[in-house]
Amino acid sequence: MGSLLVISSLMALVPDEVGVAKERTIVLSRRLFHVNSNIGAAVAIIFGIFAILAHPGVLVHGWLHLKILLVLVLLGFHLRLYWRIIALENEPGTATRREFSIIHGVVSALLLAILFLVFLQPF
Repeated sequence: MGSLLVISSLMALVPDEVGVAKERTIVLSRRLFHVNSNIGAAVAIIFGIFAILAHPGVLVHGWLHLKILLVLVLLGFHLRLYWRIIALENEPGTATRREFSIIHGVVSALLLAILFLVFLQPF
């Protein structure tokens, strides 16, 4: 999921680029998204399911419910970033640094919250 941070930072550079460099940055982001983000998300989800199946008693804990909700929100941002990259391939001029900086900040906060819940298991 950390690749979402890299891609959102890379996409924040798109408005400052011109010509071929802008197009190359968008293509690079799409390729990174397909190779790193999609595979990483699939592996994380599969191992999460296996972990729950191995210890089904963990489902009674409230922190896990909140973690699953945060992961679903993170997947929503995953899809949003993907759709935005695809849209930018058709119209590269519509990119704004602010948009991708916000995505970067939200993804960072979600990842930190998920890690907090996993390691501390507060409730």
